[in-house]
Amino acid sequence: MSQDTATAEHDTTDGEAEEDGGPAFLLSVEQNEYLPAAAGRAEMHAIVRVEARGLGRAAARAAACEIIVIDCSSSMSWPAPKMRAARKATVAAVEALREGTRFAVVRGTERAEVVYPPTGGVAVAGPDTKAAAARAATRLTPVGGTAIGAWLDLARRLHTGQPAPLRHTLLLTDGKNEHDEPGYLRRVLDECAPCFSCDARGIGDDWDAVELKEIVRRLRGRADAVLDVSDLPAEFEAMARGSMARALTGVRIRVRTRAGGAVGMVKQVYPTRVDLTAEGVRPDERTWEWTTGPWGDEVREYHLCVLADPEGDAQDEEIELAEVALSPAEDTGACAGDTGDTAGTDGEGSGEGPGGGEDAGGVRMPAARSVLVRWTDDPLLSSRIHPRLAHYGTDDALGLAVTAAYDAYVAGEPRQALAHWGRAVRLAHELGNDKMLDRLRGLVDIVDAAAGEVRLREQIRPLDLNSAMVLSEESSRYRGAAQAAAAPAASPAPLAPADADIECPDCARLAPAGAAFCQQCGTPFGPDTPAGAV
Repeated sequence: MSQDTATAEHDTTDGEAEEDGGPAFLLSVEQNEYLPAAAGRAEMHAIVRVEARGLGRAAARAAACEIIVIDCSSSMSWPAPKMRAARKATVAAVEALREGTRFAVVRGTERAEVVYPPTGGVAVAGPDTKAAAARAATRLTPVGGTAIGAWLDLARRLHTGQPAPLRHTLLLTDGKNEHDEPGYLRRVLDECAPCFSCDARGIGDDWDAVELKEIVRRLRGRADAVLDVSDLPAEFEAMARGSMARALTGVRIRVRTRAGGAVGMVKQVYPTRVDLTAEGVRPDERTWEWTTGPWGDEVREYHLCVLADPEGDAQDEEIELAEVALSPAEDTGACAGDTGDTAGTDGEGSGEGPGGGEDAGGVRMPAARSVLVRWTDDPLLSSRIHPRLAHYGTDDALGLAVTAAYDAYVAGEPRQALAHWGRAVRLAHELGNDKMLDRLRGLVDIVDAAAGEVRLREQIRPLDLNSAMVLSEESSRYRGAAQAAAAPAASPAPLAPADADIECPDCARLAPAGAAFCQQCGTPFGPDTPAGAV
């Protein structure tokens, strides 16, 4: 263990699991273990890294239920390629389902209806049912309104009672939730959250990125924008295959502090940022537990904060503040109305069996890891920030900048939005987050990415605005030394310097230099129109 980090190594059991290819979870804790002794009560921050390996064979035998929800409101009729892509995407998702999966296709308008199977309920995937579902998908027609709460409530009712613990919903929408009564979507999400996970796509210009983000946050999924309708079938196929790759309904993360200790925060920081603090339960005074969503072969990272007090502790000695442990979660994926045990997966590698332990249902669980503290009077040691923590701190700041820019632009404050977008560009460049940089290029012209110098684009489409906002809680993975090596030595060739942006004398909205009129109020610009560059 290096002097300024306390990174737990994989124990012998984990190594054996990796060598024989058996399904296993790996667990590590990374931190700077030094805190200033003179500061009194302080916060110890650490990154908890959880990795699942070798779950593929278990996933192939896992019982799953997939509900495919397609927006068929009237707005899907224009432009015409949008609905055609939705039909093809439905077919692609159905074809990706493994045999034996329970599934249904739902048509969403101002109400929700099952279009396959034609009798309602769910079908069992096989060559005949998948072909019939594909034929039904080709007959989807756009007519009606948008009631996303009603769609998700039907998905919940379809999932309920199925002998399939792994429950997932695919959602496509091109509009806002306009036809549910106020508050209905929130109540539906409360009922759906313990029942199934959901991944979503927004297509076209009229969907609400904030609304879609909230849906997938509550339902432990991810959302994105469809930038090119021709890509939608491949995206739906990838999401369905990702769902089919899951083998466990979840794991339980347990943090047990020493006497007098406390957990200040738990936040997932990769692959998405989700504050889990309020979701924790406390079996006793010293223990906090959180249950994750379903797992395939993947990595997730969590930011853990434990409160520490130096009173009674020796200086310059390693002291355990808390113990972090994993165990299978046996109570996830349960819908109201379920009967019987649906919390595990079928067969070997299911994760069923006693909570905790080194081996549970064929999936090996790792030994517990320690969050440590070493009290010191050396400010050089206590002031260091672990590079993984620093990375996710920067990543969080990027998300906040993108969100602030969106809020400002929607509120009619383009000057503020431009400042936030400049900060977002600088942070995305620093992180090497090319995906976010590409989204930001739809909003600003980047003059100097490293400095965050940007100019407002002449035209900003709603799709471009939503496509950046919907990714504001998606994080980039820390890659250690490889990340630093891969970082560009200098900014890409900057755009040629340009005149300052123009501020409209009537509404104060910024427009790019050279614009002939204001995009917001239509005021024509003349040679004497004042500049208002940020």
